[in-house]
Amino acid sequence: MGAGRRLLIVDDDSDLRMLLAGYFRRIGFEVEEKESGAAAIEPAVTGNYDCFIFDVSMPGMTGFDLLRRVRERGVKTPAMFLTAHDTIDDKVAGFQAGADDYLGKPFNPRELEVRVEALLRRSQGAAPAGGDDERITVGELVIDKRRHEVSLGGSRVDLTPLEFQILELLASEPGRAWSRNALLDQVWSTEYEGYQRNIDPHINRLRKKLEADPKNPHYVLTVRGVGYKLNETP
Repeated sequence: MGAGRRLLIVDDDSDLRMLLAGYFRRIGFEVEEKESGAAAIEPAVTGNYDCFIFDVSMPGMTGFDLLRRVRERGVKTPAMFLTAHDTIDDKVAGFQAGADDYLGKPFNPRELEVRVEALLRRSQGAAPAGGDDERITVGELVIDKRRHEVSLGGSRVDLTPLEFQILELLASEPGRAWSRNALLDQVWSTEYEGYQRNIDPHINRLRKKLEADPKNPHYVLTVRGVGYKLNETP
Protein backbone atom coordinates (compact mmCIF):
# COMPACT_ATOMS: atom_id res chain seq x y z
CA MET A 1 0.00 0.00 0.00
CA GLY A 2 1.04 3.60 -0.58
CA ALA A 3 0.96 4.71 3.07
CA GLY A 4 1.14 8.41 2.27
CA ARG A 5 3.96 8.21 -0.25
CA ARG A 6 3.92 10.96 -2.84
CA LEU A 7 3.77 10.65 -6.62
CA LEU A 8 4.06 13.27 -9.34
CA ILE A 9 2.24 12.25 -12.53
CA VAL A 10 2.94 14.32 -15.65
CA ASP A 11 0.95 13.56 -18.80
CA ASP A 12 -0.85 15.76 -21.34
CA ASP A 13 -3.54 13.07 -21.73
CA SER A 14 -6.00 14.25 -19.08
CA ASP A 15 -8.07 11.05 -19.15
CA LEU A 16 -5.06 8.79 -18.54
CA ARG A 17 -3.62 11.17 -15.97
CA MET A 18 -6.86 11.25 -14.00
CA LEU A 19 -7.25 7.48 -14.24
CA LEU A 20 -3.76 6.88 -12.85
CA ALA A 21 -4.13 9.54 -10.17
CA GLY A 22 -7.40 7.99 -9.02
CA TYR A 23 -5.91 4.50 -9.00
CA PHE A 24 -2.92 5.46 -6.87
CA ARG A 25 -5.00 7.58 -4.51
CA ARG A 26 -7.27 4.60 -3.89
CA ILE A 27 -4.31 2.52 -2.73
CA GLY A 28 -3.08 5.21 -0.36
CA PHE A 29 -0.68 7.43 -2.33
CA GLU A 30 -0.68 11.20 -2.32
CA VAL A 31 -0.73 12.29 -5.97
CA GLU A 32 -0.08 15.57 -7.72
CA GLU A 33 -0.88 15.92 -11.43
CA LYS A 34 0.66 18.19 -14.05
CA GLU A 35 -0.32 18.46 -17.70
CA SER A 36 3.05 19.53 -19.13
CA GLY A 37 6.77 19.37 -18.53
CA ALA A 38 7.00 23.13 -18.10
CA ALA A 39 4.39 23.05 -15.34
CA ALA A 40 6.14 20.15 -13.61
CA ILE A 41 9.75 21.37 -13.33
CA GLU A 42 9.49 23.37 -10.13
CA PRO A 43 7.19 20.92 -8.31
CA ALA A 44 9.50 18.06 -9.31
CA VAL A 45 12.52 19.86 -7.89
CA THR A 46 10.93 21.21 -4.70
CA GLY A 47 8.06 18.83 -3.97
CA ASN A 48 9.89 16.03 -2.13
CA TYR A 49 8.17 13.25 -4.09
CA ASP A 50 8.87 9.57 -3.68
CA CYS A 51 8.44 8.73 -7.36
CA PHE A 52 7.86 10.41 -10.73
CA ILE A 53 5.64 9.02 -13.50
CA PHE A 54 6.30 10.96 -16.71
CA ASP A 55 4.78 10.56 -20.15
CA VAL A 56 7.41 10.78 -22.89
CA SER A 57 5.57 12.44 -25.79
CA MET A 58 4.25 15.77 -24.56
CA PRO A 59 4.04 19.03 -26.53
CA GLY A 60 6.65 21.67 -25.76
CA MET A 61 8.84 19.59 -23.48
CA THR A 62 9.15 15.82 -23.66
CA GLY A 63 9.36 13.63 -20.60
CA PHE A 64 13.01 13.00 -21.47
CA ASP A 65 13.75 16.74 -21.43
CA LEU A 66 11.84 17.19 -18.19
CA LEU A 67 13.76 14.48 -16.38
CA ARG A 68 17.12 15.72 -17.69
CA ARG A 69 16.39 19.19 -16.30
CA VAL A 70 15.26 17.76 -12.99
CA ARG A 71 18.35 15.54 -12.72
CA GLU A 72 20.59 18.49 -13.56
CA ARG A 73 19.23 20.18 -10.45
CA GLY A 74 20.33 17.30 -8.27
CA VAL A 75 17.01 15.49 -7.81
CA LYS A 76 17.45 11.72 -7.53
CA THR A 77 13.79 10.73 -7.12
CA PRO A 78 13.05 7.42 -8.92
CA ALA A 79 11.39 8.01 -12.28
CA MET A 80 9.16 5.88 -14.50
CA PHE A 81 8.51 6.74 -18.14
CA LEU A 82 5.25 5.90 -19.89
CA THR A 83 5.25 5.82 -23.68
CA ALA A 84 3.52 4.51 -26.77
CA HIS A 85 6.93 4.24 -28.47
CA ASP A 86 8.24 1.10 -26.85
CA THR A 87 11.35 0.41 -28.95
CA ILE A 88 14.83 -0.45 -27.73
CA ASP A 89 16.17 2.93 -28.89
CA ASP A 90 13.41 4.71 -26.98
CA LYS A 91 14.20 2.75 -23.83
CA VAL A 92 17.90 3.50 -24.08
CA ALA A 93 17.11 7.21 -24.60
CA GLY A 94 14.92 7.13 -21.50
CA PHE A 95 17.62 5.53 -19.38
CA GLN A 96 20.16 8.02 -20.68
CA ALA A 97 17.85 10.81 -19.53
CA GLY A 98 17.99 9.37 -16.01
CA ALA A 99 14.97 7.07 -15.87
CA ASP A 100 14.82 4.07 -13.57
CA ASP A 101 12.16 2.13 -15.46
CA TYR A 102 10.09 2.30 -18.63
CA LEU A 103 6.59 1.01 -19.37
CA GLY A 104 4.99 0.87 -22.81
CA LYS A 105 1.38 1.81 -23.50
CA PRO A 106 -1.13 0.27 -23.26
CA PHE A 107 -0.55 -1.17 -19.82
CA ASN A 108 -2.45 -2.46 -16.82
CA PRO A 109 -2.43 -0.05 -13.84
CA ARG A 110 -1.62 -3.01 -11.61
CA GLU A 111 1.64 -3.56 -13.51
CA LEU A 112 2.49 0.12 -13.08
CA GLU A 113 1.75 -0.16 -9.36
CA VAL A 114 4.07 -3.17 -9.01
CA ARG A 115 6.87 -1.35 -10.84
CA VAL A 116 6.42 1.80 -8.75
CA GLU A 117 6.57 -0.28 -5.56
CA ALA A 118 9.78 -1.88 -6.85
CA LEU A 119 11.30 1.56 -7.48
CA LEU A 120 10.34 2.69 -4.00
CA ARG A 121 11.86 -0.38 -2.37
CA ARG A 122 15.06 0.14 -4.32
CA SER A 123 15.28 3.84 -3.51
CA GLN A 124 14.87 3.17 0.21
CA GLY A 125 17.62 0.56 0.18
CA ALA A 126 17.98 -2.24 2.65
CA ALA A 127 19.59 -1.09 5.87
CA PRO A 128 21.88 -3.81 7.25
CA ALA A 129 21.64 -4.85 10.86
CA GLY A 130 25.11 -3.58 11.66
CA GLY A 131 28.74 -4.56 11.68
CA ASP A 132 31.45 -4.40 9.03
CA ASP A 133 29.01 -5.12 6.19
CA GLU A 134 27.74 -1.54 6.40
CA ARG A 135 30.71 -0.26 4.39
CA ILE A 136 32.51 -1.46 1.30
CA THR A 137 35.88 0.07 0.48
CA VAL A 138 37.67 -0.47 -2.83
CA GLY A 139 40.67 1.78 -3.35
CA GLU A 140 39.47 5.34 -2.71
CA LEU A 141 35.86 4.32 -3.29
CA VAL A 142 33.70 3.95 -0.17
CA ILE A 143 30.12 2.69 -0.29
CA ASP A 144 28.16 3.25 2.92
CA LYS A 145 25.15 0.96 2.67
CA ARG A 146 23.49 2.14 5.87
CA ARG A 147 23.61 5.80 4.85
CA HIS A 148 23.11 4.99 1.16
CA GLU A 149 26.10 7.21 0.34
CA VAL A 150 29.16 6.93 -1.87
CA SER A 151 32.43 8.84 -1.63
CA LEU A 152 35.52 8.84 -3.80
CA GLY A 153 38.78 10.22 -2.45
CA GLY A 154 36.82 11.75 0.42
CA SER A 155 34.38 13.61 -1.84
CA ARG A 156 30.74 12.61 -1.94
CA VAL A 157 29.38 11.20 -5.19
CA ASP A 158 25.67 11.72 -5.86
CA LEU A 159 24.08 8.62 -7.39
CA THR A 160 20.51 7.79 -8.28
CA PRO A 161 19.00 4.85 -6.35
CA LEU A 162 19.47 2.58 -9.34
CA GLU A 163 23.08 3.66 -9.87
CA PHE A 164 23.75 3.03 -6.19
CA GLN A 165 22.27 -0.44 -6.36
CA ILE A 166 24.31 -1.36 -9.43
CA LEU A 167 27.51 -0.12 -7.81
CA GLU A 168 26.71 -1.85 -4.53
CA LEU A 169 26.14 -5.12 -6.39
CA LEU A 170 29.42 -4.83 -8.33
CA ALA A 171 31.25 -3.94 -5.12
CA SER A 172 29.78 -6.87 -3.22
CA GLU A 173 32.28 -9.08 -5.09
CA PRO A 174 35.12 -6.96 -6.53
CA GLY A 175 36.70 -8.71 -9.49
CA ARG A 176 33.63 -10.82 -10.27
CA ALA A 177 32.41 -10.47 -13.86
CA TRP A 178 28.66 -9.83 -13.94
CA SER A 179 26.76 -10.45 -17.16
CA ARG A 180 24.31 -7.78 -18.25
CA ASN A 181 21.42 -10.17 -17.71
CA ALA A 182 22.63 -11.00 -14.19
CA LEU A 183 22.80 -7.30 -13.34
CA LEU A 184 19.29 -6.75 -14.69
CA ASP A 185 17.97 -9.73 -12.75
CA GLN A 186 19.45 -8.39 -9.52
CA VAL A 187 18.62 -4.69 -9.73
CA TRP A 188 15.10 -4.90 -11.17
CA SER A 189 12.68 -6.31 -8.63
CA THR A 190 10.05 -7.20 -11.22
CA GLU A 191 10.56 -9.39 -14.27
CA TYR A 192 12.24 -7.02 -16.68
CA GLU A 193 10.97 -7.28 -20.23
CA GLY A 194 13.77 -5.27 -21.77
CA TYR A 195 16.93 -5.86 -23.66
CA GLN A 196 20.16 -6.72 -21.87
CA ARG A 197 22.00 -3.63 -23.10
CA ASN A 198 19.54 -1.43 -21.20
CA ILE A 199 22.09 -1.69 -18.38
CA ASP A 200 24.75 0.12 -20.45
CA PRO A 201 23.43 3.71 -20.04
CA HIS A 202 23.48 3.27 -16.26
CA ILE A 203 27.06 2.00 -16.35
CA ASN A 204 28.02 4.97 -18.54
CA ARG A 205 26.51 7.40 -16.03
CA LEU A 206 28.29 5.64 -13.17
CA ARG A 207 31.59 6.03 -14.98
CA LYS A 208 30.99 9.73 -15.59
CA LYS A 209 30.53 10.17 -11.86
CA LEU A 210 33.34 7.90 -10.66
CA GLU A 211 36.08 7.99 -13.26
CA ALA A 212 38.60 10.72 -14.01
CA ASP A 213 38.47 9.52 -17.63
CA PRO A 214 35.21 7.59 -18.27
CA LYS A 215 36.57 6.25 -21.56
CA ASN A 216 39.48 4.65 -19.71
CA PRO A 217 37.88 3.53 -16.44
CA HIS A 218 39.79 2.34 -13.39
CA TYR A 219 36.83 1.26 -11.26
CA VAL A 220 33.93 -0.02 -13.39
CA LEU A 221 35.53 -2.22 -16.01
CA THR A 222 34.09 -3.88 -19.11
CA VAL A 223 34.59 -7.63 -19.36
CA ARG A 224 34.53 -8.26 -23.08
CA GLY A 225 31.84 -10.72 -24.14
CA VAL A 226 30.42 -10.89 -20.61
CA GLY A 227 29.47 -7.61 -18.97
CA TYR A 228 31.04 -5.60 -16.16
CA LYS A 229 33.03 -5.87 -12.94
CA LEU A 230 34.44 -3.63 -10.25
CA ASN A 231 38.21 -3.54 -10.31
CA GLU A 232 39.49 -5.02 -7.06
CA THR A 233 42.81 -3.16 -7.38
CA PRO A 234 42.02 0.23 -8.98
